[in-house]
Amino acid sequence: MKKSLFIFMILFTTFKGKAIEGLKDLETQLFEKNAEVLSLQKQTEAKEALHNAAFSGFYPTLNINGGYEINKTDEKPNEKGYLGFFEGKLNLFQGFKNQALTSQREVDSKLSRIELEFKKRELRLTLIEIASDMVHLHQVQTILDEESKVTQDQKQMAAKKVASGLTGPVDNYEMELRESEIKIEQAQINQQHQEAHQRFLKIFGEDIEDKKLNKIEFSKLEKLSQFLKEELSFENTLEFQKEKLLVEKAEYEKNEVKSEFLPSIDFTYSFGRLTPSETSPLPFNESKYGVMLTIPLFSGFQTYYKTQAINLQIQSIEKQKWQRGNEVQSEINISKTKLEELKMLLQLNDQKLINSQKYFELTLSEYKRGVKNSPDLVGATERLFSSKKKKIALLRELELLKAKVENFKINI
Repeated sequence: MKKSLFIFMILFTTFKGKAIEGLKDLETQLFEKNAEVLSLQKQTEAKEALHNAAFSGFYPTLNINGGYEINKTDEKPNEKGYLGFFEGKLNLFQGFKNQALTSQREVDSKLSRIELEFKKRELRLTLIEIASDMVHLHQVQTILDEESKVTQDQKQMAAKKVASGLTGPVDNYEMELRESEIKIEQAQINQQHQEAHQRFLKIFGEDIEDKKLNKIEFSKLEKLSQFLKEELSFENTLEFQKEKLLVEKAEYEKNEVKSEFLPSIDFTYSFGRLTPSETSPLPFNESKYGVMLTIPLFSGFQTYYKTQAINLQIQSIEKQKWQRGNEVQSEINISKTKLEELKMLLQLNDQKLINSQKYFELTLSEYKRGVKNSPDLVGATERLFSSKKKKIALLRELELLKAKVENFKINI
């Protein structure tokens, strides 16, 4: 129980995202406005209230009783009349039923908090996906603007060469074709940009302006390298902790049923008019107290079959727990392998980008001297800017995959 409590103290006091930078304000805004999150928060509060209510079994009860009663006995005349008294009762022992019930309600409260956390992480992942798309689109748009400017310069250079008779009109067509391709790509990026804003509208209920998104950027690669060194076992995932709590709850349910086999002991105290009387006004001068022992003898096999059913349920949940654990561990291993692969691809692309820059500069120089022709220059330009776009795409993939792996952790 202490270990479980420690885990939840970590979970709900140190939730800190390490994914895409500059997203914290939007994340907070999302959690404050999302209807599902607000609904689950109310459910969690309700579960906590039921947990507090379960402690009532440990406290005494106090009642006021009153009415008209007839007592028939063989030894003396019938007693009849009005009565009224205060009655108090304190459970001394109930086969540990109250302890089991309180523990069940505590587990229910924790499970409700886990469901709330799952929903927050689901929304957070969606937010990271949209934000990553937006960062990717903004950066690609910047690259396309740069590429368009370079193409314009090359187009002017080609026009001068054609005008001076150093080359044919094919150079003009080559540059115009490339210019058209860039415009098409820019139009596609603009369309995707509008779609991303609609996705923001869907989860927030309002659009998020671009100026609020300008501070968002992909994680630093140093953080990614550190992240890849971290060990993550399925036993330390939120999924597995949920399964453990389900087993724990079933065990408490079993204890509650077992308590029905055991005797219960109650202390009772009454004060007032305990014997029926037709005297008016009634004298409230009687009292009694005692300890009552109740021993269950037969419940129609209900307790026996309920215990059998819970034992089978515990076995089923245990198997589900380990099966889910294996599935989560497999997902973690696959994701971390993919992360390593993407990191390697990013390093290779960085080297390709360096070489593409050198190749572009040499090709441009040779084109000016008439050694290379326009297809060579266009090809070198495309290769350079393709490498720049590829880097942004790889960073986006890394960000999304890292966010998915982080969602498995108990605390992130």
